[in-house]
Amino acid sequence: MIGRILAGIGGIIVLIASFVSILTREPLITHLTGIRLISGEILIGLGIIGLIGSLATLYGVYKNSWKYMISGGIVGLFAPCFLSVLSIIGGALEARRQKVSK
Repeated sequence: MIGRILAGIGGIIVLIASFVSILTREPLITHLTGIRLISGEILIGLGIIGLIGSLATLYGVYKNSWKYMISGGIVGLFAPCFLSVLSIIGGALEARRQKVSK
C-alpha cells in the first residue's frame, strides 16, 4: 500500500514537472529555486518523454503493477525531475510485497 502511494506521488509530481517543462521550456526546479540547470527547446522533448513516464507510473498504480511503476519512474527521470525516484522506490516496495505474499 505504501509503495502505491509513493509511486502515485512520484507520478503526479513528474506529470506536473513535465507540463512545466513543455510550457515554459525550463525545468520545475528552476521555478522553485531559481537555479538554472538547463533550458531551451530540448525541454519540450524531455517533457513529452517525462509525460509518458508519468502516465505509465499512474497506470501501474491503478493496475497495481510494480513493473509499470518502476519503468515509468525510470522514464520519468527524463522530465527532468529527480522526484521520479519516488516511483521507482514505490514500485520496488510493491514488488517486494507481492513476492513475499505469494
